Amino acid sequence: MKKTHLAIIVLIIGIISWSFYQLFYEPEMVEADYMTIDKVFSGHLDEVWSAKFSPNDSLIVSGGYEENTLIWSRIDGKVIHKLKHPYGTPTVDFSPKGNTVCTGSYDGRARIWDVKTGELLRVLNGQEGALRSVAYNPSGSLIAGGGDDDKVTIWDVQTGAVLHEFHDSEKDIWAVTFNPSGGYLICSGSDNMIRIYDLASYKLLKTLEGHSMVVLSLAFSPNGKLLASGSDDKTVKIWDTNTWNLLHTLKGENEAIHSVVFIDENRILAGGTDKKVLGEFLEYHLDYQGSVKHIVATLWDIQNEKILQTITQHQNDLGTQCDVSSNGQWLATASSDKTVKLWNINK
Repeated sequence: MKKTHLAIIVLIIGIISWSFYQLFYEPEMVEADYMTIDKVFSGHLDEVWSAKFSPNDSLIVSGGYEENTLIWSRIDGKVIHKLKHPYGTPTVDFSPKGNTVCTGSYDGRARIWDVKTGELLRVLNGQEGALRSVAYNPSGSLIAGGGDDDKVTIWDVQTGAVLHEFHDSEKDIWAVTFNPSGGYLICSGSDNMIRIYDLASYKLLKTLEGHSMVVLSLAFSPNGKLLASGSDDKTVKIWDTNTWNLLHTLKGENEAIHSVVFIDENRILAGGTDKKVLGEFLEYHLDYQGSVKHIVATLWDIQNEKILQTITQHQNDLGTQCDVSSNGQWLATASSDKTVKLWNINK
């Protein structure tokens, strides 16, 4: 009987200790001013999952759970267009010329909109599940999209026709992106793999393995020499795009990496959540917002695998698509706290 009582006491102490760590552990913060808040855009009514700059950096398009995708001014925060959808839009992208935006919706359709007028120009069909990621190629002639029906689709922008589908994944697609030269399409998803496709032949060139959980985000360095992948396995991996060898694995306090974006050739922002299992469970079921300050993102020195700055200014997790302006001066972070924050990037 005494052994049973002892075992129960040990179990109770263990549960209390585990719960305390899950809910009240505050990770170490790294204070710096590499990035400083410039503006906060609070025009969304629900969680924001994606934010992208226009090519001239004057506009931002952002979308998430709500039915309206917003195009707004980076300069004064005024909303220019509300693009109405039947469902939310977890993924958005500006065309390279900046005259159109593409939105991917939970209804499985990609839509092309006129930036000047806000007019719907074309609906792209072919996906049967929610679209998680859409991207223009560098010339603006193609759009790639992937989502919950396990395939990647390539559309012709001018006609809206499906040019090709890739069916190598047997699980959801979470990220699609083109390399800076436009010759490759990269995709990743819930099978933990990263696939590189040659667009001249539509052939699978390489499959990158190394992540142990879903790969939610992909990004190329400005010069195209590095590929970053962010995953639910808490890591960011940096790959050499010449050899496709793994160069670095970065792991900080985040419990999951939702978004990765290069600040420059050697700095990367990796963001997501540092909420642990119990905190996530209580948030989704009881709207528990936490009792400590959360690290939502980390700025890394890639070469030295060193944390330069931790970001705590958002009240909730980062979305899956954040962006750096083409001139390298600003960063836009999309968040579940219903805001997009604009940051000054300090060299």
